[in-house]
Amino acid sequence: MKWLLWFLLFFNVALLAYFNVASQPEVELQIAETPLNPEKIRLLSPEEIEALPKREPATVAENSQVPQYGCYEWGTFSRAKLASAQNYLTRHALEVKVVQRSAEEATRYWVYIPRAGSVQAAQARMDELRALGVTDMVVVQDQQSANVISLGVFKDEQLATKLLEDLKSKGVSTAVKGVRNQEQGRSSLYISNMSSELVSELEGLQPEFPGSELKLVNCQ
Repeated sequence: MKWLLWFLLFFNVALLAYFNVASQPEVELQIAETPLNPEKIRLLSPEEIEALPKREPATVAENSQVPQYGCYEWGTFSRAKLASAQNYLTRHALEVKVVQRSAEEATRYWVYIPRAGSVQAAQARMDELRALGVTDMVVVQDQQSANVISLGVFKDEQLATKLLEDLKSKGVSTAVKGVRNQEQGRSSLYISNMSSELVSELEGLQPEFPGSELKLVNCQ
């Protein structure tokens, strides 16, 4: 009897499994093929290919903040000012070489407004100059030329003369041209691998080093 009981139990389980499988819906995967239309296919001419929109290559953003590096010459300086300039560059761990300059090489032509009685008076004069359209100027902080308004320093005298004429045409009657750095023993500083960010800082030191200029040179 036991074998009959086990047989009936097995038969019922098999029958139940059969009906469960048979009741599941059949899933058919149908792949729709899009028929090609050969009559609509044609080759493009070279002119048509050339007229197709072109994808422009990616360019570096104009306002990129990546600093650029280069070699510069800064000067010329008297012996006293040379030490101050070197100390400033030393704080930035730059590679600097001192270059001696002759009096002829060091001579610069300076366009300026003569010394004012005080810093406040110099600032008032600068406001007047701005009203006349003058924008490039600094108040000199050097002890020998304190409160002088520097309008430009040039190696070429003709450029200084042209600036003076332009200023006169704007109504700046007090501007004059003079010669700087004629004394012996002047030097320049050759600076290797200086970033553009530091260049901006050095240009801001013009009031402390009147008559000096910072220019980009070939790296040695």
